Amino acid sequence: MTERSAARTTGRVVVGVVGLAVAALVVGAAAVVPLPALRTEPAGQLVTPVPVDQQRVCAGSVLRLSDAGGQQATTASAVGRAEVDRGSTGDDDVEALAGADGSSSSPQLVTAPVVDDDVPLVAAAQSQVVDSDDLVGFASAPCTEPTSSTWLVGGSTETGRVSLITLVNPTDVNSTVDLSIWAEDGTVQGPGIDGIVVAPRSQKVVPLSGFATGLASPVVHVQSRGGRIVSTLQQSVVRTLDPGGVDIVSGSAEPATTAVVPGLVVRDSANLEAALADEGSADLQSVLRVLVPGDTGGTVTVDVATADGTGTSFETEVGAGRVTDVPVDGLADGIYTVRVESPVPVVVGARSSTVSGEGAVDLAWASSASALEGDTLVQVPAGEGAVLSIVNPSADAATASVAVEAAGDDAAGQAEEEPREVPGGSTVEVAVGAGDRVTLRGADGLRAGVSFSAPGALASWAVTSPLPASSPVTVWP
Repeated sequence: MTERSAARTTGRVVVGVVGLAVAALVVGAAAVVPLPALRTEPAGQLVTPVPVDQQRVCAGSVLRLSDAGGQQATTASAVGRAEVDRGSTGDDDVEALAGADGSSSSPQLVTAPVVDDDVPLVAAAQSQVVDSDDLVGFASAPCTEPTSSTWLVGGSTETGRVSLITLVNPTDVNSTVDLSIWAEDGTVQGPGIDGIVVAPRSQKVVPLSGFATGLASPVVHVQSRGGRIVSTLQQSVVRTLDPGGVDIVSGSAEPATTAVVPGLVVRDSANLEAALADEGSADLQSVLRVLVPGDTGGTVTVDVATADGTGTSFETEVGAGRVTDVPVDGLADGIYTVRVESPVPVVVGARSSTVSGEGAVDLAWASSASALEGDTLVQVPAGEGAVLSIVNPSADAATASVAVEAAGDDAAGQAEEEPREVPGGSTVEVAVGAGDRVTLRGADGLRAGVSFSAPGALASWAVTSPLPASSPVTVWP
């Protein structure tokens, strides 16, 4: 090799090494320095829908599965007529919907229209005294907003106990309803439990015994697709040949680790103790019904107390996926609030009964109450011994504004508001009368319920705040 060719070769090697080094630096820099990227952020827009008219649906008259002569045992027929009271801060109108199986049960739709984006407060409630052969007692229930999910805690399908699930669809489209049922032995399955069609602007009744008989402690979760519905559960009792009361069970709060049941009425306790000695009268006893819908059970803490703090506390085990009825013994006459603390979400309700001095028997299921939110209007229907219970389940004291308007006032929201302090962990009672309207303001986080008590007549139901009339949503292109 000549010197020139050796130099030429050496130069090429040097240039190649330098080129490789430069390439390595470029690759390394690309790994460290982010490369420019072309991005387009989607343009989302926050939109607040127009508020919708406020609606409340009343379940209608007490029902039986037969006619007055005991025929047509699979067809619902109305017994008497429920009395509905309603009120609002604006105009409201009422419309009768079609009763179950063409009956005259007359479920009602109360509508309060929005005016210039002003959403009115509206409330309605119904009550009925029943005295018809095997159906005797007093029943009351709130008229509630249509929803897609309702928990019904109460009822039985044991001998002499009839439990009817009533479904009212106030919308203009079909509603398809699926039921989930739990009892003391776990979940209940049966044909027809899913895909129940409720026609527009009508009521449908579903006997709980159609899925299983002999259930001592059922809990039903009602879920709907399509039109939203209002669902309740009617229970009636006959012991041998003697009527044992009637009640309409309204929805309980969704599963939670803290549950509050206001307005559990205990009266005529001495008469009850004597009646419990009779065979077949065990369900006269006051009980707390607890369902763990999840896969893990636990130990729940139960506190049962009146407004002055009298009562009892205890712990009890509850199993996963089944219902537990916990007897509540030794309670003196009074109105109680039941508070349940649980390590797992639970659904609860409570039952009490009364036996008058003349032997008249009635029962009442008290539902757990959801936390109040925003201004809430409460309508008190006809009934004796009405009391509004306001409960503070937290440790800190709270103050709510309470305005009670006597029946006959032209419009809600005009009565003088009175601040009521509710100490932590306590209950405040407000005496109310038939037809009264109560406006609650600043009561966020509190619970409330209305109860009735008279000889041979009990009823109780939870107060619920209105759902948001409209919630802002982000719309993406």
